[in-house]
Amino acid sequence: MSATRRIALVDDHRMFSDGFSALLMQLRDGHIVDVFDDPVDFLKSFQSDSSYDLIILDLVMRTMNGLALLAAIRERKSRCPVLMLSGIGADPPLAEMKKLGARGFVHKSADTETLLAAVDGILAGQTRFFGAPDPDADGDEDDDWPPRGDRPLPRLGQRQLEIVHLMAGGATNKEVAATLNISENTVKSHMRAIFEALDVHTRTACVRKAQALGMI
Repeated sequence: MSATRRIALVDDHRMFSDGFSALLMQLRDGHIVDVFDDPVDFLKSFQSDSSYDLIILDLVMRTMNGLALLAAIRERKSRCPVLMLSGIGADPPLAEMKKLGARGFVHKSADTETLLAAVDGILAGQTRFFGAPDPDADGDEDDDWPPRGDRPLPRLGQRQLEIVHLMAGGATNKEVAATLNISENTVKSHMRAIFEALDVHTRTACVRKAQALGMI
């Protein structure tokens, strides 16, 4: 009989998470999957690395994006392996995922074999970044923490996130100012700060980068 493997799946797209968890438990003996549709609820329940053998996180969620949740997990000194999922069309932020210690990434459009291969590989101590070249894909991951690299992940304030959301909806600076009841000059100041934080130079690039990072 296979050893029991406990897996946490954090995803607010309930149809996907219910289907994926049922698939894992059906096709892999001894796999027990706990589904959380609220990242905050998961953090409240997550006590230690002994709780789970693998954590699977969606990149884009309403209350907290997957990168922020992964950072919160690592701040608790957890070394539990993490697999990231995403259904967005933009290029996934693989560098940021690896920087935070993720062991793999799979797009939600992948076939069943690819999803299961990612889970099996990571549980076996390997890395599995499907959809992009990864030099460590067939080897053991370096377990040093914190991850190497000196450039922090970009962070935006609440007002800046509101502006990016409005930009993504096609709002002009004037419309953003009216919606948020602030001046256009204030909007422009926020825009400069947003562009600098995301290292972009156009509105289109700004929205795409924010989407790729799971901010919107």
